Amino acid sequence: MASVKACAPYFYMIVSQFAYAGSSILGKLALGQGLSALVFVVYRHLIAMLILAPLAYVLERNRRPSFSFGVMLKIFILAMLGIIIQQNVYYVGLHLISPTVASALGNAIPTFTFLLAIDGNAQLEDCKGRAKLVGAIFCITGSLIFTFWKGHFVGGLCYFTYDPTSFRKS
Repeated sequence: MASVKACAPYFYMIVSQFAYAGSSILGKLALGQGLSALVFVVYRHLIAMLILAPLAYVLERNRRPSFSFGVMLKIFILAMLGIIIQQNVYYVGLHLISPTVASALGNAIPTFTFLLAIDGNAQLEDCKGRAKLVGAIFCITGSLIFTFWKGHFVGGLCYFTYDPTSFRKS
């Protein structure tokens, strides 16, 4: 019983990754049929609101804070600067490139968030902060290499050829 509880987070992470991949594929199909990326994001948010609002109302009924103008403004700013911009850029990019590249670049978003969160030299003074910065740069570099280079396998070895049109719709 304890091992099942220990494996539950991994199971849910795998299920969420499959859902994310399925969403990318369905999004690519919808965009290929002519649906606008901006309209698709609006539909996605409306469906999420219709599913999550009743759950939040029932499950968080006794714990929710007062809904003041300040809280509403913070939610609006976080939504505009966070998920809405990310999803609009993601689906416009998905329309122009393959779902594989769009998913790879979507996975690099936490590194961009980390780079934006660095406040001067405060986090770069110790070894851990510098290691995080190097890791973030390494992750972004890998995403860019994945996007702009096409690889080929020959005899078990991988070599790369530069393709400047790899980001364009084929």
